[in-house]
Amino acid sequence: MALPLYLLLLLSYLLLQRLLRFRRRDSHALPFPTRATYSTMTLSQAYEIHYALTAMEFPTVFNQSIFFAPFKTYGIPSISRLLAATTQLSAPATASKRAADTGVLLTEIFLHPPDDPRTVAAFARMNYLHARYRKVGKISDEDMLYTLSLFVLEPVRWTERYEWRALGEVERAALGMYWRWIGEQMRIPFKGLRGAEKGWRDGLDFLEALEEWSTKYEEREMVPAESNATVAKGTVEILLTNVPGWARGAAMEGIRGVMEGRLRRAMLFEDPGWGSQVVLRTVLGIRKWVIGNLFLPRPYVLRWVWFTDRPDENGRYHAMQYTDHPWYVKPTVASRWGISALLLRLVGGQLPGGSDGDKFLPRGYKIDEVGPDAQIGKGAKEMEEEKIRLSADPRLGCPFAAW
Repeated sequence: MALPLYLLLLLSYLLLQRLLRFRRRDSHALPFPTRATYSTMTLSQAYEIHYALTAMEFPTVFNQSIFFAPFKTYGIPSISRLLAATTQLSAPATASKRAADTGVLLTEIFLHPPDDPRTVAAFARMNYLHARYRKVGKISDEDMLYTLSLFVLEPVRWTERYEWRALGEVERAALGMYWRWIGEQMRIPFKGLRGAEKGWRDGLDFLEALEEWSTKYEEREMVPAESNATVAKGTVEILLTNVPGWARGAAMEGIRGVMEGRLRRAMLFEDPGWGSQVVLRTVLGIRKWVIGNLFLPRPYVLRWVWFTDRPDENGRYHAMQYTDHPWYVKPTVASRWGISALLLRLVGGQLPGGSDGDKFLPRGYKIDEVGPDAQIGKGAKEMEEEKIRLSADPRLGCPFAAW
């Protein structure tokens, strides 16, 4: 009697899973039934789709691909030379914080609505930090455009490779529209892209033009250099912070396994062994099948949360996620004794608080202060001017066709 009941419950669950699994993708596509309607998408709609993909549909892969995007730029000598010269990523003491600060500003931008004050503040701070290098030509417009391209293209590529489904056309159009807007807010010129003079049909057209340009740029500029290797090794050390010594070799094989051949050669990395590649593909394939066929869609209440919604009594926000060191994470019972924290304790990983807890700024962050220590308290005038400019954007509610 019990067995038929269990079978009935199992079949009911599998049927429910099938009915619900693609609901989010279909809801994204519903307002845009044909290619001609993609140009009617507004920035708010593009943001909502981007947020759903990042926080609910593919949070693990989107998060990892966003971390990988700047890592991939270190295969470009003009970029890696600057970073090596500033020691921001080649020196262990600063590499971890730079990665954390980059993550803070980016997530503040793309996890808040376009007109949110936190989005505006993060843009203003990021533009200020980049301005001094761009003014003297240490960061070229092409380097900026290539970096931007990876933040939109790598999530698309990683989702297709490692997730249970690829992005739909409407979702890719939304990402194209949203990151075009981000590029414009960062004053990145698109003059090298196909269609830059006449404009693009919709977000998907822009995304395809960006990918064409990015691929050609890579083929031309991603070449072997010692500076690439220096900066890449510093970043890999960050990734391996919480990996125990006995597992570091396997983890390094996994990192090399997700890198394209051109990138490995540019960073002077060895190719991964064929055995580790088989294991990696098998594990990722099993994950893909299980999520696609057995898991229900992640509801909003279980969305990934990267930072606190409201400032504390000192006007500071706190990070809720971290990859290596617990920068800006407030020591709490959950962050020090929750399941994830207990697992980190088992492998000797970094936890918020403790004897060296103040080193990772558990007091939190103010967006206007994020960045290198030498830049704290600087740029108030420039950032205020940027906030005024950014807040006056007249296109926030306009469809793509009206841009």
